[in-house]
Amino acid sequence: MKTYLAIGLFVTLLPTALSAQKIDIEAIKSQAAADASEFAELRALLRNEDANIRLAAFDAMVTHGDPSLYEIATSMAIADVDEIVRARALWEILSRLRTMAILVDPEGEVQSEEARKSLEKAYQGRMSFQVGNAIKDENCVNLYYNKENCVPGYNLTVNGTRINFVFQNQNLDGTLKLDGDGALRGMFRNTRFQIEFPVEIPLR
Repeated sequence: MKTYLAIGLFVTLLPTALSAQKIDIEAIKSQAAADASEFAELRALLRNEDANIRLAAFDAMVTHGDPSLYEIATSMAIADVDEIVRARALWEILSRLRTMAILVDPEGEVQSEEARKSLEKAYQGRMSFQVGNAIKDENCVNLYYNKENCVPGYNLTVNGTRINFVFQNQNLDGTLKLDGDGALRGMFRNTRFQIEFPVEIPLR
């Protein structure tokens, strides 16, 4: 008897459950059209010929709190023709990272077979770092640590579109520059093995 009651109750409630899950297509279409129009206007601001307007639009979008606005702003500004806009986008992206993936010799440029074997053994083409907090006054992003100040030996220091990297625990240091395609590229050095090698940090 209990089984039949349970089945009957399920059948009775099924239409109600389906009704509750019904999607209002027209409402979604209307909201999507409104959002698309707004995004188009914001993209137009980010393409404005005046770099000051582009920079102001970028700042407003990344501080708004909407993840969609942040993605649009950073993806466009990181490839801007103006160095200041690109530097602002770079800092915004780096300061919000929680993990940083670094590609090791992504184009296979290391010529020495011994060096290639050492790099493959140590990194298998990739390394990853936990990112701590950012200290704007010092243009510093800590690696691993969350401290009030820049932690010596475990940080990224940012100068415009260039960064210096150091992570003492793994005997690594290096410099990178933001390229036009939105990636940081440069050279790292492993001071323990005395090997220099190209690296890339994808940002998009």
